[in-house]
Amino acid sequence: MGDGRERSEDRSNDDATPIANTGVGAMTPGKRTLTEQLSPAPASAKPGAVGGEAAETAGKKPTIPGTIIEGGALSDADVDAINEAAPKVPKQFRRYVAYAGVIKVGGSLAWRANNPGNLRDADTKIGTVHGAVGTFAVFANMEAGRAAQRALYLNKYGSMKVRDAIEKLTPPSENDTATYLKRLEQAGVDLDKDVKSQIDTLMSAVEANEGMITGVEIARAS
Repeated sequence: MGDGRERSEDRSNDDATPIANTGVGAMTPGKRTLTEQLSPAPASAKPGAVGGEAAETAGKKPTIPGTIIEGGALSDADVDAINEAAPKVPKQFRRYVAYAGVIKVGGSLAWRANNPGNLRDADTKIGTVHGAVGTFAVFANMEAGRAAQRALYLNKYGSMKVRDAIEKLTPPSENDTATYLKRLEQAGVDLDKDVKSQIDTLMSAVEANEGMITGVEIARAS
């Protein structure tokens, strides 16, 4: 959704048909949400990718696309773990992001990238990952992702009414903004109050709307 540089392209995610989820904007099979794009994995998201580029590895190769953010090349044990986890997640979410200590397999982009607001950019990002409509920031952990989201909302949109801020973050020319606003309202957000006065409620509602679907987290081999 949001963009650390306030660009007009604020839709996210790289995954195809979403699975059922609960909460605001719950996803159902065969329907796209505001952020789950019905498209195949981008061509640059090849197995073993580092920052979108194919990684050279001497050993085994993952059977699914992914991005290495930290920790260097995958070991054979890491690849085995990825390949074992891949069949356990829905086909449309079979991608991974590798960090120094863990590898996140499956789940939505927001979960894999520790980016609950689906920000395009932020000063605290540690890398980027490809989505269906561009690249998105990757954070060291979910707390860092939420902190970046909070800073963006407060610093750029804090004094604005929520409805006005959302129309900038998810412009009607590219999104079903009316539905997005309706879902936020259903979650208890007052669209006519400013962002800073209800930042926690707004962030929780946005996270639900953006599709925080968990996958399988595995420890990287020593």
